[in-house]
Amino acid sequence: MTLLPIHPVRRVYEDHTLEVIEDVIGGGPFDQASDAIASQRLDPETWRSMHKGPLIMKADIEAEKCWAFARAIAYDRYLPTVVLPRAQNMLQSGQIHGPIEVVYFPDAIGILNQSLRVKLDGTAEATMCLVTRDIHRTQDFLARNDPFDRTVRRWLDYLHAESVPCDGLKLPRVEHLARSAKAAPLDFTPDRH
Repeated sequence: MTLLPIHPVRRVYEDHTLEVIEDVIGGGPFDQASDAIASQRLDPETWRSMHKGPLIMKADIEAEKCWAFARAIAYDRYLPTVVLPRAQNMLQSGQIHGPIEVVYFPDAIGILNQSLRVKLDGTAEATMCLVTRDIHRTQDFLARNDPFDRTVRRWLDYLHAESVPCDGLKLPRVEHLARSAKAAPLDFTPDRH
């Protein structure tokens, strides 16, 4: 089975963005929450699109919190280094064409591109990656186990809602977040058996 692509990084958001996220999710710690907050379409050829892409927020978030999150995302200095290099690598390798969909989770960011190309067997191509914070302290594995599992399942739900074929994908476990673990974005087309 193919592992659902994840890419651990040292940091996903800057401190101010994390404070806004904790306010948006109701005051709890960001690394214990797992529901998607917002999504955004971005052009991977220019990082300026991080500031211009329309941000689609969850419906139950108050207007002032939506504004604060949109502002934090627009000025977060880590996002261009977290999202866009992966999207640009996919673009340069010919894996993707056109804009990408970015899904913001409290402790992760999902990147999705559904190419218009269709393979010979009739399956559509989808390139995806879940970027999340790595783990370097042993005691953090236990604390992050359940939230990470829920985030992966929410990401999988999002992929299903976008009609991305996910049959045959193995879900990553928290052990895959060890600082030494690295995985590149993957072009996934399910095998037909």
